[in-house]
Amino acid sequence: MEDSTIDGEFYEVQAPLSDVVSHFYHLHTSAAAEVVLKHLSPNFDMLMLFNFGAPIRYSFNDAMLSTKPIERVAVIGPLKKMLNYELQPSTDAIVVNFTLNGFYRLFQIPVNELSTDEIIDPDILIDKTCFADLWEQLAALGNTTDRIQLIEAYAASFIAENESSAIPLLSGLAYFQDPAVQPVKAIAANAALSVRTIQQRFQKFTGYSPKEILRFMRFKEVIAQLVNQKEKEIDLFELIETHGYHDQSHLIKDFNHFLGTTPRKFLKNIAGKGFCITRPGKHY
Repeated sequence: MEDSTIDGEFYEVQAPLSDVVSHFYHLHTSAAAEVVLKHLSPNFDMLMLFNFGAPIRYSFNDAMLSTKPIERVAVIGPLKKMLNYELQPSTDAIVVNFTLNGFYRLFQIPVNELSTDEIIDPDILIDKTCFADLWEQLAALGNTTDRIQLIEAYAASFIAENESSAIPLLSGLAYFQDPAVQPVKAIAANAALSVRTIQQRFQKFTGYSPKEILRFMRFKEVIAQLVNQKEKEIDLFELIETHGYHDQSHLIKDFNHFLGTTPRKFLKNIAGKGFCITRPGKHY
């Protein structure tokens, strides 16, 4: 990390929760840390955050930071836009990163019913105080490892099996990596279902459509190229040709959609300045 007062660490997930959660991430700042603004690239995943330290203000894309920060527990996602979050001294938070349909398997709530522009208290979703009670138990523990083990044990007791209607989607995920195949049509043909049915099931289990995920996967490659090119001057026409955009306005439209900015402003004001890309997902 560029700032030694800021620390982040990944934690692997143990079975049986590994089919539902891809990883945990512990974010910590020292008492001497300066206030810093970070940016998390869209990843289309569902996230849950347990906060044990200073309140965390947030916003999406180019919006101002919220006046109502995350105090204890929050659900975020599917993360379709850049998440901005402010780290203060003594930040101490654990992020739970769900797998493709892991959030649905834990909460049994159609993900497309959630707002992607809001951060939600999970107890409001289930109309209980389960996570408020869990937070109290976690806060009483002395270290991050014990907290993660308790989260794993708690979540594992609520995991539902994959619904039969989700199986064709999971079985056909490899089609999204093949540019020569139209994944929805291929999945529908294999399952003897209509394209519309497959689209609806994606929305239910993941919160987004196959078309949205294909758009995101292309944009993710653009961001990776820009982040890795360091100080090299941006060549919009190279990006357009390499990643199959129609023209410059098409590329800029995606930047505005996912990040709330333009390619040049992204490189000047965001890339390399607290911009983070989460580790690759299991499917995209």
